[in-house]
Order: sequence, then structure tokens, then C-alpha cells
Amino acid sequence: MIKLKKILYEILNSYSIECSIWSDRKFPITDIINQIRALKKITIVGNITPDDYPQKPDVTFTKLKIKFVTKGEAEKDIEIFHQEMATSNFEKDDLRIPGIRTVKFKTETLTRI
Repeated sequence: MIKLKKILYEILNSYSIECSIWSDRKFPITDIINQIRALKKITIVGNITPDDYPQKPDVTFTKLKIKFVTKGEAEKDIEIFHQEMATSNFEKDDLRIPGIRTVKFKTETLTRI
């Protein structure tokens, strides 16, 4: 008999990746992070920005570590996350998270957990 835990490990894969976000200072970074946490498949979002990182007056730089679960290819999910965070499509839905100007995923940090 195959254990349920083994089946779940085979079906679901957990990954971690780092990303950098440049956002408008008018939008609190905690609100932006909470909206990223609400995206489908994302389980944990942690702010790993160094405390002494110099910030610009109108833009906030934030470095995040994102953990997510996928049934398919992690790289495809990262593309979807990028689209949902930084792409506006007013013809269908506005999927952009308010306040985010730019998102850059560091694919070299993609690791399976």
C-alpha cells in the first residue's frame, strides 16, 4: 500500500526563489507583499532586504524570498507570477498588483525544497 505522504510528494513540488521588486513609495510594501501572498500557488513570502540598503526618494527596493508549490514546471509558474505581479491587461482584467513598478526574478536562486 502506497502511503498518502509519498503520493503527495510525487504530485506536489515545493520551490523557493528570490526576486527584486521596485515599487512606488505611495503604496506600503506590506500591502504589496500581502497581495503577492494571495497569488495562486504561492505559500510564503519573506522580505530579505538588507536594513542598510540605500533607497531612492520615490522608489522602494525590496528583495523577497518566495516559496511556492507546483504540479508542473517551476519555470512556467515563475512566468505566470511575473505576469500577475507586473502586467496590466485592461481588456480582460487588471492583474497588476498596485504599486509595483518592476519585478525581476533571480532564476539562479530557484531551488527545490
